[in-house]
Amino acid sequence: MHRFFFIFILMVFFSGCNTPENNKQRINSNHYAHGFQIDKKESITSLTVFNPWEKAENVSVQYFLVEKNKPVPDSLVGKRIIRTPVERVICLSTTHIGFLDALEETTSVVGISGSQYVSNQKVRKRMEEGEVPDVGYGQNLNYELMVSQKPELVLVYGIGSEVTSYVRKLEELEIPVVMVAEYLEETPLGKAEWIKFFGALFKKENEAQHYFEQVENEYHRLKKHAAETTEKPKVLVGSPYKDSWWIPGGNSYLANLIADAGGDYLGKTNPSNESYVISFEHALALAGEADVWINIGNLASKDEILSTDERFKNFKVFNNGKLFNNIKRLSQHGGNDFWESGTVNPHAVLHDLIAVFHPELAEKDMVYYQEIK
Repeated sequence: MHRFFFIFILMVFFSGCNTPENNKQRINSNHYAHGFQIDKKESITSLTVFNPWEKAENVSVQYFLVEKNKPVPDSLVGKRIIRTPVERVICLSTTHIGFLDALEETTSVVGISGSQYVSNQKVRKRMEEGEVPDVGYGQNLNYELMVSQKPELVLVYGIGSEVTSYVRKLEELEIPVVMVAEYLEETPLGKAEWIKFFGALFKKENEAQHYFEQVENEYHRLKKHAAETTEKPKVLVGSPYKDSWWIPGGNSYLANLIADAGGDYLGKTNPSNESYVISFEHALALAGEADVWINIGNLASKDEILSTDERFKNFKVFNNGKLFNNIKRLSQHGGNDFWESGTVNPHAVLHDLIAVFHPELAEKDMVYYQEIK
């Protein structure tokens, strides 16, 4: 089994991935994102995605973008070709919709995985009109339906290496596939910088660059504003899910957001960039130190919190601290816009957390967070 997987990775992901550096010019080089690279050689743009699932090592996938009105060069025969600008796309993550909305490309969406979690109203309207069907999830993807939608590209993400099985199936059906791994970035601006990746697919590189620069500038302004404070409230994150309490590692996206907002994250001692499990007893100990508790599942009141586990009444932060949850834009269908538009608007998320930790610095109403009472 391990040998098969190794051979498969070599065949599928490394074939044709290496290109000479000569005469190659990198455009919009990344300042924060580590998961992709954009290179341009004459009229050909290449996108390379690195380690596109959790715990992947030394895996890279390369795609070549060729304008629709131009022939594919002989040198790219056998490579992964994407014709641009893309006009019909299937998104296997609602996060992808956030990037497309920022580029004003939601009309290009012709399929979605997990339609109940979509927050974007423009896409929801087209779903209700039958233009954007739900194509299934993971090993239960409806390939026949996907083919019938005539996509020019499928945006794929995967938590584990099993994603390679349905990538291979889609490629066998001659449907272009791109793996998107923004969720693995450790920093808020690293996640948001993936808009450049999407911009290249839709030939909106300039628009993507302009959007990101605005986000970057506002994020740094707010971060500097928060750094002027001397007191840093201690922050507890999360709640149990199926008897396991997952909290972000100390080098994760959320840990970096909390630090940039002027908070002291209580899980920072674990150096991982991924989430890890703690016991309820450990959470209880952290709750005794915490001044603020955030990201408490989809719970909207203290009564709801206690209804899930009465032991929460022993949490010092529950009784004496501040509780805020990122559910202000929770839809009636079960989607949470925090995970959709929040990815491309980290400055708005940062402002919310600054308002939570340092309300005297708040400049406007919160977008994604609300207080739990």
